[in-house]
Amino acid sequence: MRQSTECARIVRCYDRERYLVSLFAQPEMCEDLFTLLAVNHEIAKIADIVSDPAIGFIRLQWWQESFDAIESGIPSSYGVLLSLARLAERYPIVLDDLRRVVSAYEEDLSERLIPDLESLEHYAAMTGGEITNAMARILGVKLENAKELGTSWSLINLVRAMPTKNKVRKVMIPESILDKNRIKACSLTDHPLSVNFISLCQPIIECSKIHLNAALSGTALMHKSALVMWLLAARADDISRAIERAYYNPRIFPVAKIPTGLIWRHVLRSVWFCLRSQF
Repeated sequence: MRQSTECARIVRCYDRERYLVSLFAQPEMCEDLFTLLAVNHEIAKIADIVSDPAIGFIRLQWWQESFDAIESGIPSSYGVLLSLARLAERYPIVLDDLRRVVSAYEEDLSERLIPDLESLEHYAAMTGGEITNAMARILGVKLENAKELGTSWSLINLVRAMPTKNKVRKVMIPESILDKNRIKACSLTDHPLSVNFISLCQPIIECSKIHLNAALSGTALMHKSALVMWLLAARADDISRAIERAYYNPRIFPVAKIPTGLIWRHVLRSVWFCLRSQF
């Protein structure tokens, strides 16, 4: 069964929202999406599990060298990389997407704060945006809107994770927003319950909606090959609306929970999509 692979297991456990939408891809593309998302998870988690940034940089460099090894035809025996090597045989350009992702995740290991919202947008574009670009390559979807969707998805999930992630990694809220609200970065890590997240999250969510609307503009995501992307965009809209209803307070919105029956919501949406999509 395709869902029983190691990559599928990783994505099912740690990136379940994108796992669920990936299930709606064509069978021959489904495992490729799992491979891509599993590699992304393995890279993204580095900042969460290392205690010394220097070790984190070494691990990120290992990934860059692993991509070079795949291109040279001598991939590592590490299971996820063997799957990536098979993926790269069909889509070699995905390795360049992942190289940019690795470089962007160096920001997680830096001690400096992200200076402003524009810089956070760039970070989201080079992480979630590049991964969604790579997903679009696998699915055969036009790339014009994919990066916008990935940028929006990344910004939304930064907000969802804000009450918990700031305890284990660097503060991802731009310094300009912190200064405007007279909040010190150390308050988010040392005394998170004392922080009013509403004023910090609203500008990020508003920014994410701009990118989401850009992703949904035109007809690119209404082509029959774009079902997975369209479902991801619909889910991003669901989450952003829920955060708005919670007055931009991520503590009220159930950050870690996925609604029971979400898969059936995707099924109903996929039926509507198939009736409306361009063939």
